[in-house]
Amino acid sequence: MLLLPMLRPLIFLRTGIVAIYRHFDTLPKGVELENSRFYTVSNLAQTLAWNAHLWWLFTFWYLEIYPLAWIQVLSVLAYVMAILTNRKGYHMTSMTISLMEIVAHQILAVWLLGAMSGFQYFIPVVAIFPFLKPRGNIFLKSGLLLMCAAGFLFIELYVSKVTPVYTLAESPLMLFNITNIVMAFGFVGLWALYLNVAIYRGEIILAKRTREIALLEQQAEQDKLTFELQMKERDNEIFRLRNIELEEEKNKSRKLLLNILPEETADELMNSGKASSRRYDSATVLFADFVGFTSKSELLQPEELINRIDVYFTAFDHIAEKHNIEKIKTIGDAYMAVGGLPVANQTHAADAVEAALEMLHFVNEQKLKSPDAFDIRIGIHTGTLVAGVVGRHKFQYDIWGDTVNVASRMEQSSEPGKINISGDVYQLIGQKYKCFGRGPIEVKNKGKIEMFFLEENE
Repeated sequence: MLLLPMLRPLIFLRTGIVAIYRHFDTLPKGVELENSRFYTVSNLAQTLAWNAHLWWLFTFWYLEIYPLAWIQVLSVLAYVMAILTNRKGYHMTSMTISLMEIVAHQILAVWLLGAMSGFQYFIPVVAIFPFLKPRGNIFLKSGLLLMCAAGFLFIELYVSKVTPVYTLAESPLMLFNITNIVMAFGFVGLWALYLNVAIYRGEIILAKRTREIALLEQQAEQDKLTFELQMKERDNEIFRLRNIELEEEKNKSRKLLLNILPEETADELMNSGKASSRRYDSATVLFADFVGFTSKSELLQPEELINRIDVYFTAFDHIAEKHNIEKIKTIGDAYMAVGGLPVANQTHAADAVEAALEMLHFVNEQKLKSPDAFDIRIGIHTGTLVAGVVGRHKFQYDIWGDTVNVASRMEQSSEPGKINISGDVYQLIGQKYKCFGRGPIEVKNKGKIEMFFLEENE
């Protein structure tokens, strides 16, 4: 007999839900399209809420719990106000009214009937609603979420431990508890279902509009492409011929630059119009100088002198390229190269040493062929230097720094047919090559420097 009056409001509630579902097929004028899904879900929840409060109104009136019955009247009025503001587009205001009503209502309900009534279960269900709105004040959304959390914790930690104002029998309390849990999950399921329908409808509308726009854009694009194709067919041959000419000129320019600049520096100069200077923390400089060049050059005709030097320097160029060291320049009868640039590496000292040994071997072979052949001194030093391009019309790739000066002093302190290396070079290669220690030797403007003779491979 007790259940029959409570089932009648459920039938009324079901009828109301169907009417609400049909009512929400169209959006009010105050609701923007981007908020349509939020509106439908929140408005459905609010309408279900005031229908539920009507049911609780009759139930509490029947149970003669009049304070809670009158509270249901206030709740219905609050939800009517929330629905009206929601339909006018004031969604966050509507949501604030709804959440404040829910938190206050559940606190009063648990205080009057006790935690076993289960009214507090509605608070977590609705706490997420502010975040379903696509845009809005994040601080307001977070504040509403915190308000729901605070209300729920207040019920769990304080109100639930207070003796209820009304003491009901176990059966009604259990019925309230089960009903509230079922309704809470039911609301979640209904909102999820309606949200899914709203998303589906929104996607249909979006897909239709997208197709219409795509067709218009496609037609416009086809017209544009037809015109452009006609123009391109006329211009393509001209562009192709110009590109061939430009590529040929570019290759010629690159070949010329490669004769005076390292490959990486030449590419940088061609691509950006300039080549930046760079500091190298560790590089190895090689100086080679012919012995007695001045006296021998006085006995030779200029053409013969140039031809003889060219034989040596051409061989040195091949040797430098073979051992990955960069020729910098020739100064009279002196040849300067450096390892470890323009691309820094860890083998620059060994590369320079191998190149020096092969240069010395070549010079010795020339001496066996002709008694008038040149002899050579070689000096090598490792350290910090700066490399870059100087000049605007006649480019020159060069290196600067104390390392260059010390390498020159190593060559001057060497002996004919010898390779003189500094202690810094020896530290890098000494365990791999046979070296003869010369001890510290006084060098002009540098003080004493540890030197070693590098023995030629047998």
